[in-house]
Amino acid sequence: MKKFLLVLLSMVTVVSLAVSVDSKKKKTAYEVKQVTNGGSIAGKALFAGATPPKDETLTLTSEQNLCGNTLPAQKYLINGKKEIKNVVVYIDDIESGKAIPKDKSLIDNVKCAFEPHVSVGYKGNEIDIRNSDPVFHNVHSYISGKTTYNLGLPDKGSVVTKEMKRDGVMEVKCDSHPWMLGYVFISEHPYAVATNETGDFSISDVPPGTYEVKAWHEGFGELSLGQVTVEAGKTAKINANYK
Repeated sequence: MKKFLLVLLSMVTVVSLAVSVDSKKKKTAYEVKQVTNGGSIAGKALFAGATPPKDETLTLTSEQNLCGNTLPAQKYLINGKKEIKNVVVYIDDIESGKAIPKDKSLIDNVKCAFEPHVSVGYKGNEIDIRNSDPVFHNVHSYISGKTTYNLGLPDKGSVVTKEMKRDGVMEVKCDSHPWMLGYVFISEHPYAVATNETGDFSISDVPPGTYEVKAWHEGFGELSLGQVTVEAGKTAKINANYK
């Protein structure tokens, strides 16, 4: 009886592994299709609590002659109306739609800070990693703790171009200047945008349908905005309300 149970358990394990592998194989890749009757998703990123967190001030430990003694962290860019900049809003479950833009992304070292601080890039596209400072920078980036790039940029004007091969939130640091921090949200599809200074976002040319919308912010984290239904030629409204 014991031997029979062991054999049965082994068979169940094999079947479970096969189902797991098969489900991974069936993950649908994003498919480019012409969108002629699309709609839009638009809204704002807002702080819905009583008192929004204040942005931090970073103290520089070197390069003060070039970059000053302090820099804003740019982590919580929230204006007087509680509108939040640099929130990435994206459709989580879209399988097909418009083509991905072929524009290059950019990480620039400017006065001992990364510019832009937060941006959206697209898997398969290229990214320029540039040094606009007259000092050595070592750009070291990670996705889920694993290195994506580790590049020394010794001179002002140095540029290295790389392909963005993985999707996810890419954290960007400088090994030479530990206060430097930035992010590139690398998406598998074009339906991801970052909010502007007034917290506004707009995602265009969305095929009609119902979608799950999410948001990401470096300080507040991941947020589910819920489902939204997009109709042809219309704009569906939804906000990212952080607390």
